[in-house]
Amino acid sequence: MYTKIEMPDLMNTLLDQLPLNDGVSLLAHNEDGLIALEKPHGMMSHPNQPEDNERSLLVADYDLEEECYTWTDNSGEVRRVWLINRLDSPTSGVILLGLNAEITAVIKKEFSTHRVTKIYYALVRGRPQVPSGAWSDQLKKVSQNSSGAHSRPQIIPAKTRYQTIKSPTGGFPVSLVKLMPLTGRTHQLRVQCKKRGLPIVGDRTYGNFSFNKEIAIKVQTKRMMLHSSETIVRYCFKGKLRELRAKSELPEEFKDVMSYRPGLNMSRPKETRNPLLSSRRFKAP
Repeated sequence: MYTKIEMPDLMNTLLDQLPLNDGVSLLAHNEDGLIALEKPHGMMSHPNQPEDNERSLLVADYDLEEECYTWTDNSGEVRRVWLINRLDSPTSGVILLGLNAEITAVIKKEFSTHRVTKIYYALVRGRPQVPSGAWSDQLKKVSQNSSGAHSRPQIIPAKTRYQTIKSPTGGFPVSLVKLMPLTGRTHQLRVQCKKRGLPIVGDRTYGNFSFNKEIAIKVQTKRMMLHSSETIVRYCFKGKLRELRAKSELPEEFKDVMSYRPGLNMSRPKETRNPLLSSRRFKAP
């Protein structure tokens, strides 16, 4: 799935011994220690409580302050890997981590200054009135301190470019939309879709609940149809210009919903396998 680049023995060892959880796979990496993983839907970017470890990217302890996973390798050495960005639990696709603190700091700065190219695909109910363009919003952000008290809401800007890829006819009233966020706000894409009357299929917080139920009954899937398809990061590290591209194909569930036609799709029995292990994919548009 990826081409291995020459790197020091320690980095090779770290890659080989990454305690990846079931369904997580390595998409790309480079000699600086920057890695891209494939996160299944329903899996957490990191655990919030010890009992969350079974649903997290790595089978390892997580330090919330340091934002890194820690484990002991086969030789008894303590190893760490840093989480660079996050995806909501229901969102699948590309997520970045760093094998050392130096590369992590560099790439986090690229994210904070909005210089990372991120491409998502969402399956939404309805069709955008204009096929492509940009959405600009002022979203509310509420912070919580260590005592649990909430601060006064802040108003923060959120901007996303979008493009309608496909609006199938004869089945569900849905559209496949390409989303390119220019800012990185919590739940940004989910909120912006909802504000346009285009709730993401399967979104249990901002979605159309009766429509989600209809999809679940007829297509036998309850997942949220939001996928981090591609991440491109260009950066300077130790005096050299670098680029990492990581791409994840769309999950097959997107195609299942788009291709559904009443009377043609026989009712399928619910899958009994672990949904986190789903590996069916189809090529992104």
